[in-house]
Amino acid sequence: MVTKVVSVQSETTASEAASLMAHKRCSCLVVMKGDAAIGVVTERDMVRRILAIHVDPSKVFVSDVMSAPIITVGPKATIVEAAEKMSEYLVRRLVVVDETGSIVGLITASDIAKLLAKTKAYSDSVLNAMARMRKDGTGGPYE
Repeated sequence: MVTKVVSVQSETTASEAASLMAHKRCSCLVVMKGDAAIGVVTERDMVRRILAIHVDPSKVFVSDVMSAPIITVGPKATIVEAAEKMSEYLVRRLVVVDETGSIVGLITASDIAKLLAKTKAYSDSVLNAMARMRKDGTGGPYE
C-alpha cells in the first residue's frame, strides 16, 4: 500500500495532471473537490479518453476523464478482501480510507501481486511477472 497518495483538484487540467504523475512517478491521482475525494484518474484514463481521440489535454479537466465514484477499502481490510473488491468492481486500485473517511493510502493490484510473490519467496514466475519482480526479489529496470 502506498501511504503518500498524490491528489489533484477536479479543475486540474489533464496536461497538468500528466506532468505531476511523471514528476511523482505515479500511475494515478486521486481527484478531489475541496476536501472530498470524488474519483481517480489513471494513465489509462488519459490515453483512452484524451490522447487516443486526439483531444488537447490542456483543455480537459481531470474531472472529465476520471473514474468515479472511488472504490474504497478500510485500512484493516485483508488482502483477500481488497482483491475481492477489485474483482467485484473491475478496478486495479482501491483508495484506503479510515473510519473518518480520510485517505490513508492506495492499494493496487500490483501491490497485491508483489505481496503474494514475496510470500512465495519469488518462486512463482506468474506472480513475479504480474508484480514485475525478479526471482531475487528485485524490481525490473523500469521501476
